[in-house]
Amino acid sequence: MKRLTKALIISLAAIMPSSVFAQTDDVLEMSIDDNIATPEMPRKARPYVVAAMDQLRRHMLKSKFAVESLRDGEVIEITIPCADLFAPGSVELKSDAAELLRPFGVVVREPQKYKMLVAVHTDDTGDDRYSDSISAARANAIDDCLWQIAGERDTNVIPYGIGKDEPRESNATRVGRAHNRRAEIFIIPDYGMLEMAGVKRRKND
Repeated sequence: MKRLTKALIISLAAIMPSSVFAQTDDVLEMSIDDNIATPEMPRKARPYVVAAMDQLRRHMLKSKFAVESLRDGEVIEITIPCADLFAPGSVELKSDAAELLRPFGVVVREPQKYKMLVAVHTDDTGDDRYSDSISAARANAIDDCLWQIAGERDTNVIPYGIGKDEPRESNATRVGRAHNRRAEIFIIPDYGMLEMAGVKRRKND
């Protein structure tokens, strides 16, 4: 998905007790936490999904990103300092940002397999309106760059401008503020990967 902030057009799966799932096309507004948790992995799919995501995690580590595994290895979180992508106060990506983001090409070129959330955070400099505005604009700039990396085709990227609401460290120091200015990118296995894992899709009624 391209150029979306909080109006999220996504697919919510109803995971059945066996290895069958149904996919609907509802328009929903989901929090990042809810989006990270969706779709749920059926037990049959977990070994395949975890192995595939571990391979992707190792690919990202080669690019020297800060990478963490979530949901018992099913989801990857990558943190990039905003200083690596943007000049201070700017919402335009630096000239070398596309090269930095290029490793995500393996994800955005396969939108059926992966959903990606781009959550941009700020420090507490400026009021809420400023923080929300700059973080949303930066998230959209990253989304646009990923769209270009994908060959200007549809991607499954959902950008969020978080503002200053979720600091990782105290904003009382320069180092703390720098750490708080960050882009968190979550890569989540989507329905195409479930099908590759052998989970059959139930036809909608």
